[in-house]
Amino acid sequence: MRTGRPLSSPAQKVTSFFSGIIDFFFPPLCCICGKPSEHYPFLCADCLRSCTEFADVPDTALMRREHPADYVACMYYFDPLIQKLVHLLKYRDMPFVGECLGERIGTCFRDKPPAECDILLPVPLHPQRRRERGYNQSACIARGIAKIWKVPMETRLLKRCRNTRSQTKLNREERRENIRGAFQLRKSAKVPERICIVDDVFTTGATTLEIAGLLRKSGAKQLSILTLATPVKDQ
Repeated sequence: MRTGRPLSSPAQKVTSFFSGIIDFFFPPLCCICGKPSEHYPFLCADCLRSCTEFADVPDTALMRREHPADYVACMYYFDPLIQKLVHLLKYRDMPFVGECLGERIGTCFRDKPPAECDILLPVPLHPQRRRERGYNQSACIARGIAKIWKVPMETRLLKRCRNTRSQTKLNREERRENIRGAFQLRKSAKVPERICIVDDVFTTGATTLEIAGLLRKSGAKQLSILTLATPVKDQ
């Protein structure tokens, strides 16, 4: 059974051997349709093709006349298939879902402006939320992108200093107010000139644009925002 978690070299060899045997008799099943999956251990090729690719600037970013990011883009529409995958990533202890999808993002955008960065910066979780989940879902996505771009992922530059309430049921202005001042640079942090901020879903952009504003004031010259998904138009 494939878990996507890193192991030491000897343990990895033993695990890979037994995983191969298990997968032969009990092949991984797609979490969407339940059919055997040969593409990813959680998603078959047919369902992957059914995810609605967007690979463009979300409408909510275009509606803002001024914002601190130079480039904003999302890989998919937040359709029911992507919604299910995000749910598995965030709430079902499946961090490898984020890493695999991050590789897809990295492949799609490797020849575009976000790839011309010094670091990948996943949106940080508050320590309490991080302990509850066990990992940062945005870092999982960034790790997959980093594999493709060969760019380091940085998790020590920024910290979330306030445990904000969920943004899900808040309107645009409430989201901005909720997230205002929620992030701080760590002491003695050196801000690179070119940064790509990574998150899971870009709805109004309140979180990532708050971070971009802080980084811009701290000396960053080129800022990109790259996320897994954005809501379907008129949703």
